[in-house]
Amino acid sequence: MHGVLVTYRRPQAIATMLDCLAAQDRPLDSLVVIDNDPAESARAAVAALATEGETTAPSVRYIAAGANIGPAGGIALGMREVLGGAADDDWVVSLDDDDPPTWPEVFGRLVGLGGRLRVDDPRVGAVGMVGGRFSAPRARAVRVPDDELRGAVPVDWIAGNQFPVYSVAALRDVGVFDERLFFGFEELDFGLRLRAAGYGVYVDGDLWRRARESAGRLGLDPSPSRGLDDAGWRRYYSLRNMIYILRKQGAGGGAVRLAARGLAKPVANVPRGPRQAWRHLALNARAIADAYRGRMGLTVEPG
Repeated sequence: MHGVLVTYRRPQAIATMLDCLAAQDRPLDSLVVIDNDPAESARAAVAALATEGETTAPSVRYIAAGANIGPAGGIALGMREVLGGAADDDWVVSLDDDDPPTWPEVFGRLVGLGGRLRVDDPRVGAVGMVGGRFSAPRARAVRVPDDELRGAVPVDWIAGNQFPVYSVAALRDVGVFDERLFFGFEELDFGLRLRAAGYGVYVDGDLWRRARESAGRLGLDPSPSRGLDDAGWRRYYSLRNMIYILRKQGAGGGAVRLAARGLAKPVANVPRGPRQAWRHLALNARAIADAYRGRMGLTVEPG
């Protein structure tokens, strides 16, 4: 199994992540670290790993992206690097720099699950720890009930910070992540692409149940939508990318309903906080316009 780890200005987090990777009971065969910081803040942590002789992976490669290309661009770049030398039956795991594996057996369980599923279905495209199902007409994720969390659970995509493990053969067939998304829903987009191409996407239901139990989320209804917050750039990319994905899926009606919600919610919050509400309304309107015009990539600076 090969790892792709994208980082951006978190040198301490990446050092912790590398330590956690070394503790996995199923070590990586190789690791590609993509640094989206032009200052190359992660280079020292990766160099220290090589100097100290840790066992994160036999091969650790550091690649400076040269600019902030976002999680989507970083993962795409790392996947291309891995595909150059990987076999079709290999796996590639996508990693967030600040979300290390919770338990040391995670990688071993996921690779084992993928191998067992391949016995009956060679078109297994991905396995992971936590995923979701998607309703395009409603433009919403659908919570998988707790009582389904046993064994291999079919889903539409695997969450990015939940160790999505992708088949190299599927990556060569479907292509890598869409770097045009820059930030937000890149895993959803890729999972839907895998499903559309006839690949199965599964999670380890027992690990998922354990994760819900650890987070105190067993027996909960889907999380209610949050109110306004200050992370406007995150909201922008989420709205833009979701509309873009829905239109790619042929769910024009869902895209229109989502756009309407994106405009209605800030307007409804005007009485509670007019300045913030109008600011979010303007940014949401820009996200909607950019999605319909196909203006993708880095368009709003994170911060």
